[in-house]
Amino acid sequence: MQKLKFSYFQLTFGQEEAYLHPEKTYQRLKRCGYDAIEITPPKGRYGLGVKMEDYARRHNELRAEYGLEVSCINECWGEMWDPYSPVYKTMTEPKTAALAVAETKTSVDFAAEVGAPFVTVATAIHAPVDADNVAECVAVAVDALRQMCDYAKERGIRLVFEATNHLEMGKFVNTALNHKRIIELVQRDNLGIQLDWFHANFEELNPYEAVMDAQPLLWHMHFRDSNSLTPGYGTVDFKAVIRAIKKSGYTRYCTIESSPMVPDSDTAAKDGIDYLKICERIADYQISAEYPNGYSIHR
Repeated sequence: MQKLKFSYFQLTFGQEEAYLHPEKTYQRLKRCGYDAIEITPPKGRYGLGVKMEDYARRHNELRAEYGLEVSCINECWGEMWDPYSPVYKTMTEPKTAALAVAETKTSVDFAAEVGAPFVTVATAIHAPVDADNVAECVAVAVDALRQMCDYAKERGIRLVFEATNHLEMGKFVNTALNHKRIIELVQRDNLGIQLDWFHANFEELNPYEAVMDAQPLLWHMHFRDSNSLTPGYGTVDFKAVIRAIKKSGYTRYCTIESSPMVPDSDTAAKDGIDYLKICERIADYQISAEYPNGYSIHR
């Protein structure tokens, strides 16, 4: 059975390391056995003044030196989630959705420069969504996503639509099924789903159903535990997650994320991948013909 591929979301190691000393991340990930890195471009308050073109060039040098791929570009839209910011970006109001489209285009360009197959987008809301305004909000989101997808298509990039919890992004499209419903309205073949197991722990009925509900559009995943720490430090049933993705034929990256980085960056990175590899070994056995007796009845 094909083994899972593991990546790490670089920004969770902190802005100083991510933007001023990215070589530290590559060294850590290579040492811990990762296959790839997920990057957030240097924008707004995140970027510490680093230029996009210089950052792309540096990552191309580092990925060649350390033999790591870039699994995804995590958009984040360049600002902290501050709804009072004049550059706050959403998917539910025309002016702020236009900002989201423009910002996502720059991340698509960055993805093309560093060889990343995916760019993450999410559904921040401008104001509370309810039964009276949901149709209008959906129309704005669909139009924005179409514009993003069309631009990304020209550059050979796919977008992954992250299902986020209602406490961070508001009540709108918080589940895999609702993301699939939006994608069906968008009608573009380069828009899929990204599940984050921290967010899914709030919104989904259980991990297995979330994976099944996302099919066949599950293209990327964030592995973060119920308390936002590295996998194994909380209560998410990652063996059930891995059984589900193995049964569904998932072959793309599993990106680990830990925020805050507890107890420290090296330990969180090592414990996360080691724990998921143990879960994978157990899950492989649990879905094999030899489970639970150690032999197959087909012999």
